[in-house]
Amino acid sequence: GVMSLFNFVLTLPGIAGIILTIGMAIDANVLIYERLREELDLGKGIKTAIDSAYSKAFSAIFDANVTTLITAGILFWLGSGPVKGFAITLTVGIVASMFAALIVTRNAFNWLLTFNRLKRVSMLHLIKSKGFDFLGKRRIAITGSLILIVASLVAFGIRGKSALNIDFTGGDYLLLRSAQDLSEKQVRDTLAQGGITNLVIQRESSQSGDQHYLAIRAPFQSADKIVAQLKTAYPTANISVDRSEGVGPIIGSQLAATSLYALGLGMLGILFFVTIRFELSFAVGAIIALIHDVIITLGLFVLTGREVSLVMVGAILTIAGYSINDTIVIFDRIREGLHSGRKGSIQTIMNMSINETLSRTILTSGVTLLCMISLLIFGGSVLADFSFTIVIGIVVGTYSSIFIASPIVLWWTNLKRGSLRSEVIRPREAPARA
Repeated sequence: GVMSLFNFVLTLPGIAGIILTIGMAIDANVLIYERLREELDLGKGIKTAIDSAYSKAFSAIFDANVTTLITAGILFWLGSGPVKGFAITLTVGIVASMFAALIVTRNAFNWLLTFNRLKRVSMLHLIKSKGFDFLGKRRIAITGSLILIVASLVAFGIRGKSALNIDFTGGDYLLLRSAQDLSEKQVRDTLAQGGITNLVIQRESSQSGDQHYLAIRAPFQSADKIVAQLKTAYPTANISVDRSEGVGPIIGSQLAATSLYALGLGMLGILFFVTIRFELSFAVGAIIALIHDVIITLGLFVLTGREVSLVMVGAILTIAGYSINDTIVIFDRIREGLHSGRKGSIQTIMNMSINETLSRTILTSGVTLLCMISLLIFGGSVLADFSFTIVIGIVVGTYSSIFIASPIVLWWTNLKRGSLRSEVIRPREAPARA
């Protein structure tokens, strides 16, 4: 609705922003309901438990969404084309989902309580065991991640330019006119039978009802073969060439460079915000986990023989946003444990915090993964690479939030020979002493 109001164009990376918004909207509600269950388990009444749940979940929802908004704002500022489309939909979606989770659902609960329609709440305990030693497995996890990172970098080195789509390498551009309305899938399948792959096909709008246009980008020197094959396959379509030219890779390269630059600035923004809201140790853990997710996801994509295209820019940005959101939620629980004066070592508190948020992590990741697997199965060949990347990214991002981000925080604190507990508590105690 907002995009229609301001005449924004919905692009494929824009749809990626909407998908990420769905995941984050689910996450905000899950965070509130997980807190509600904890408060009810403590024996509190429904009204008191609801008030406490919203109050305690607010910081995690706020920090996770603002961190993602920082990235979206920088992408909108520096990006162009599909990157800007991603930033717009993500920004609008985050604001809308925060409003829905924090205000709409809160009022819904109040109305139910006011009219005496809500007397008890029962919830399934998805994860009952809360004693798994996640940080005790950190050496195994980090070793496995390093192996995957090295394999990813080697895969890029071996494949070289063959890992890049025509968006980055350039190719032939064809604008075809046809009397028959041919779908992208029809054309793609027909050309694939003749061995012509690595295509970008898009139907163009037409002012005439009896003429249909197809824009095709293909590898260099394949234009004549494409036209001949389509004329043979569809003899009654009266296919003719309106435009044929060679397209260089400069546009794709510039967009990729701008996207990387924007992503880099976004990381600096995240580093600054997380340092203010948490501590530098947490910021370092969040950034390393984000870089870890991007490299491994791209590496697995290339290792499976796929080609990196501009659509992948949207997928990688989606993964980055999802990864940082997931990590911040766990960090918020760790910070709460340290502020509350919970007994035990830093590693013990971190393990308890990860276990306490594990049910939420599985629910949020599982539901978002379900959406993306559906898109992978039913989305067709155009969305196959995009959805495959998001599926891998969600799995890797969930893994890194648990097994990589927190161990990096612990390692960084030990490297500085400092105390994470005193670093986190000090900012709140200082004003009180003043």
